[in-house]
Amino acid sequence: MQSDLPKTINEALKILAYNDYFWSDASDPARMKIKPHHKDFETVRSLAESQYAWTEKQARLALVILKRYLTKFQAHQMDIKPLLDNPVYEDEFRVINFDKSIEKYTDDDGIEKIELRFPYNKKIIQLIRCLKDKLPGMYAQYDGESKKWTVLCSDVTAYYLTLIAVRYDFKFITPELLDDYDQIRKIIVGHRKPCARLIGDTIVIDHAPESLQQYWENEVKDKTLLQQVDALKNFGIPTKGITVPTKSKLAGRIAHHYYHKLWMNSIAFTKTEVVQALVELDAFPLLMPCHSDVHEEQEIKEFWDWLKTLRHTA
Repeated sequence: MQSDLPKTINEALKILAYNDYFWSDASDPARMKIKPHHKDFETVRSLAESQYAWTEKQARLALVILKRYLTKFQAHQMDIKPLLDNPVYEDEFRVINFDKSIEKYTDDDGIEKIELRFPYNKKIIQLIRCLKDKLPGMYAQYDGESKKWTVLCSDVTAYYLTLIAVRYDFKFITPELLDDYDQIRKIIVGHRKPCARLIGDTIVIDHAPESLQQYWENEVKDKTLLQQVDALKNFGIPTKGITVPTKSKLAGRIAHHYYHKLWMNSIAFTKTEVVQALVELDAFPLLMPCHSDVHEEQEIKEFWDWLKTLRHTA
C-alpha cells in the first residue's frame, strides 16, 4: 500500500486525473478506482495538463474539486484534508496582465515586427486569424504563456492591426503606429476608385486624380445633367444612386448603362425614339455603318427610313 501522500495540490489533482487504478485492492473492486465524475473529467484533465503555472482562479478551482473527492482519497487511506486546509502549490500563481497593448519593434535580426498583448478575447483572435488566412505568407505567432501575438510588420499588417487596436482600446506603446496608419490610409484613399454623386444640379466626382477633375470642369460640367451621367461611363464611374430628369426613357437607360455597346430591341423602340434619345444625349456625330453594295429592296427601304428619321428629328 502506498504510504506517501501528495505534497501539493497539483500532485493531488494529477492523481485524480490519471491514476484510475491507484492503490488497487483486489479484495474490494469498488475501492480500486480514483477517478473524477464524467462532468468533472475535462476540467480536471485541463488543469492537470496545463503547460503554465496556474492562475489564482485555477488554483481555487482545483482546491474546490479536490474537496469534492476528499472521501474517495480517504477511502484509499490518502487523507489529504491537511493539504486542503493548508494548500501548497508547485509554483507561484501566474498573473494575467489584462492590459491590451500594441507595440512595433525591431528584433535582433533587424526585422520589424508588431506585438499585440491581450487577455483571451474570441473576437480579436478571430480577426487576427482572418488576417492570417486572407494574407498569403503572413507571419503570425502566438505565445500562450505571455498571451501575445507577434506579426511581421508591413503596410498591410500595420494598417489592419492598428484598426483592431483602436477599435478595442489597446494601449499604443509605440504611438508611431498611429502615424504609420495615417500615412497608409492616405495612400489607400489615393488609390480609391473615383465615384460620382449628385449635389443639387451638379454632379461631383470624388477620389479622382487632378487631371480628371480638370477635364470634367472644362469639358463636361456645363453639359446637361443627363449628358454628364452619360459621360461617366467614359471614366468607368458607376451611376448608381444618381437620378436626373430625362425627356426620353430610352435616353435615361442609355445614359445609365455602363457599357458603350448597346443592342436595342427594334420592336420595343422605333427609329425615331432611338434618334431622339441620341439627340438628348448629344451623341453626335453619329456613325452609321452600312453595306457598300445595296442589292435587296429591303436593304434600300431600311436605309431610306433611317435617312428620313434623321432628317425629321434634326
